[in-house]
Amino acid sequence: MLNNSIFSSLGVLSNLKYLYLYHNKLKGRIHMKDLNSLRYLKELDLSDNKVTELVPSQAELRLMNLRVVDLSDNLFNNTILSSLAGLSNLKTLSLWNVRGPIDMNDGLRNLEELHMSCYSEWQILANLVDLILEDSSLPLNFIPTLSSLKYLHLSSCYVNDSFFMHERQNLRNLEELLLEYSSLPSNFIQVIGPLTSLKKFYSPLPRNVNQSLSDFCKMTNLRELFISGNNLKGSLPMCFSNLTSLEKLDLSFNDLSGNMSALKSLASLQRLDLSFNDLSGNMSALKSLASLQWLDLSYNKLQIPSSLGYLFNLSKLQYLSASNNIIYVDEMHSVAPRFQLRVISLSCCGNGGSFPQFLYHQHDLVDVTLSHIHFKVNQFPFWLLENNTNLKRLHLVNCSLSGPFQVPFPSHLVLEDLDISNNFFSGNIPTEIGAHLPSLSSLNMSKNDFNGSIPSSFGDMSSLQILDLSNNQLFGGIPEHFAWGCSLLEILALSNNTLQGPIFSTNFSLMSLSQLQLNGNNFSGMIPNALSNCSFLGTLDLSNNYLFGKIPSWIESMYSLSTFDVSRNQLSGRIPQWMGNTSNLGQIDVADNHLQGLIPRAFCNLNRQLQFLDLSMNNFSGILPSCFKPSNIEEVYLSKNMLQGPLPNAFRKSSFLVTLDLSYNHFSGHIPNWISNLSQLSYLLLKRNHFEGEIPIQLCKLPHLSLIDLSMNNLSGGIPSCLKVTALNKVPDHYSWISYNFFGENRSISIEESIEYTIKSRSYTYKKRILQYMSGIDLSCNKLTGEIPHEIKNILMLYTLNLSHNSLIGPIPREFSNLRDIESLDLSYNNLTGNIPPEYALLHFLQYFNVSYNNLSGKTPEKIGQLGTFDESSYVGNPFLCGSLVGKNCSPIAPTKAPSDGAKDHGFIDMDAFYASFFACYIVVLLCIGAVLYINPYWRQAWLYYVQMTINSCYYFVMDNLPRNFGC
Repeated sequence: MLNNSIFSSLGVLSNLKYLYLYHNKLKGRIHMKDLNSLRYLKELDLSDNKVTELVPSQAELRLMNLRVVDLSDNLFNNTILSSLAGLSNLKTLSLWNVRGPIDMNDGLRNLEELHMSCYSEWQILANLVDLILEDSSLPLNFIPTLSSLKYLHLSSCYVNDSFFMHERQNLRNLEELLLEYSSLPSNFIQVIGPLTSLKKFYSPLPRNVNQSLSDFCKMTNLRELFISGNNLKGSLPMCFSNLTSLEKLDLSFNDLSGNMSALKSLASLQRLDLSFNDLSGNMSALKSLASLQWLDLSYNKLQIPSSLGYLFNLSKLQYLSASNNIIYVDEMHSVAPRFQLRVISLSCCGNGGSFPQFLYHQHDLVDVTLSHIHFKVNQFPFWLLENNTNLKRLHLVNCSLSGPFQVPFPSHLVLEDLDISNNFFSGNIPTEIGAHLPSLSSLNMSKNDFNGSIPSSFGDMSSLQILDLSNNQLFGGIPEHFAWGCSLLEILALSNNTLQGPIFSTNFSLMSLSQLQLNGNNFSGMIPNALSNCSFLGTLDLSNNYLFGKIPSWIESMYSLSTFDVSRNQLSGRIPQWMGNTSNLGQIDVADNHLQGLIPRAFCNLNRQLQFLDLSMNNFSGILPSCFKPSNIEEVYLSKNMLQGPLPNAFRKSSFLVTLDLSYNHFSGHIPNWISNLSQLSYLLLKRNHFEGEIPIQLCKLPHLSLIDLSMNNLSGGIPSCLKVTALNKVPDHYSWISYNFFGENRSISIEESIEYTIKSRSYTYKKRILQYMSGIDLSCNKLTGEIPHEIKNILMLYTLNLSHNSLIGPIPREFSNLRDIESLDLSYNNLTGNIPPEYALLHFLQYFNVSYNNLSGKTPEKIGQLGTFDESSYVGNPFLCGSLVGKNCSPIAPTKAPSDGAKDHGFIDMDAFYASFFACYIVVLLCIGAVLYINPYWRQAWLYYVQMTINSCYYFVMDNLPRNFGC
């Protein structure tokens, strides 16, 4: 780093022409006289220092050849130009980050290029040719006489309405107008008149301007027009045919509609980008654009023929992207197209028939994406690789391809990225794949029907960084040569196959792994110590296997680990204390193992980064640590453990919490009032605990609640009339999914936990993708009293309601007939009175209905609509109900006279003799059984074992299925 002393040493460099001192330690004042000896100096760069002042020279300034000066990012004030007044030949000046009013009338009359970011007062700039302004607010007196200006670049500038209002022809020589993050009046072109000399108009970023495209039609010299993301609406104006000099046109990311016929006369057009609009129609207007080299029509509603027949005569076309349009099969063209494409992307949507014939004539392809088009082809297009030896990227995702996977012959030495996922390829993966595709860095063969073992030749792919073989039918183990040879591998996904055996052997060199997904297999053994060397590992998913042993201690040293999922294995022991010391750990899933003990206090160290926690279906006990208060957590699953005590303040400030599942534990006390702080809460599951007191009215303040399950507790009091839920109808991106970058895209791994919820008197397990369409309230098996609130009728999308096994009184609300989406309604085992509203016949989706064991009266509903599908079990236990469903006639009937005791007739059976003989036989059978068991010890032991097992089975059945209160 140089300081100010450098200037005293420059005298010996009298012939120096270029002096660059940017980003040094220059500071304070610099005397211009120290530069006088550099009379041949042409360019001077003092930017990015801490210079405060350039002191003018008292003697004659000799820097007459100086043309370019950059003083940006220093500490100059608005007097800097007076110090440069003697530089009469200066052409280019950069003064970024100079504040205050600047008087441009301090010399510099020959200045042609000015780059500034300032709030300035402007004077005459008669010779200015190039003006670049950043972060400026241009005032009323900005416009001088800019007759020489050719290049105007405004970045992050606000231009008021008077910017162009003085003289309509001030910018008559302007050739380039570039606007970035700048706003102009919507009618600025009408105000200043046509810019007849303009050759380039560039406005690539959103501006609050609704400019009409027809305003550009008079700019007949335009060669480049970039108006991306400017909220343009309507159709392409036909006057665009006037722009015959146009070479580049970018109208992407707007809201344009209609067809492309206005472009058919633009014979000079070389680059056309109309992506992300709402255009429709066919491509016929493009067939006359003979100069076209680069074409992007993606994300519209255009009709794209799979043959690309309209483009056959465009001999210069090299780049084509038309993804996310409507692709259809048209007649095959026998002639070869005149173009030789390098890049083609036709993904989504439609039926493609067989592979387009034009592809057989392409030999220069580098990048091919034909995903999400349903081809009727039963083999892999290996010829595409053989014909295009420079092909680097081939994506054929979800193309309905089937048959075996064939590798090219000879070997393809250039292909780097191959994605054939989500097809119907079957058979074995070719054993020689590593030799035929040795340069692959990314390979995705997931979601197919491949079987057999993983070829060891994968180990020959020394450049492989990403490998996804998940969701196939592969079996066997992980080849040792693969685990040793792919030393650059970063992402390995083998999930949802039937792989088995130990995960890795001792010969292991996958040190670069950042994501390892082996879930959903039959791997056994312990978590391998070989992974301890993977210091970059961020995602470790070993769930749904048969792993046993303890969670290894070496994971403590994996500082990059952010997702740890070993759920649904056979791990035992305790959660290690060190798990709280991993600084990046944000997702923990150890559900459905044999872990036990207390939740460690070290979890308090995860309060900031923890987002997902699943400890369910283990044997954890005790209370949650008092210091555990995760502020950014979104999903919590602690169900089916032995946790106890009052609900702590752990989640008091978890404002991002979406799911809180504490069901099947021993929590006690009141449901806290701070629950209203959980503004994003959608699923609240507190089933089968020991909560008591009233249902807090604070639950009514949660706008996103979708499921509430407070059943099997000791809650009392009434049901809050404001209680409501609503179906989400969509799963936000952060719900139950962990996102990461995979194959260049943002994808997700499936930490998608299930929620147990009771519907139709049975418990079911639902994943979030199903729960998004549900909403329900379950308050059953408590001690609730009072009447059912009529306000529940206002819940428009309630699917399940269970208020059974309480002490509710009053009538069944007739307003429930407004719950048109309800599928399950259980009001049984209460003290409800009155009639069953006949309007319930309008509930067309009702599949479960139970009002048994109440004090209802009147006639059971007619068998119409959904009510006609329910039998006597839905109404039993109501002594005052009548009708055919309960076997009681609603019309009064005269009682019949009962016969006298003397008139009793037992027919031909002597009942006294029957009872005596039955008793004697029963005694004889018992004595015989006892004698046999006494004589034969083997039978005696087997009998006693059977009796003991029967008693245990009955006990656990009652404990698991019979609710604790009111027979629940």
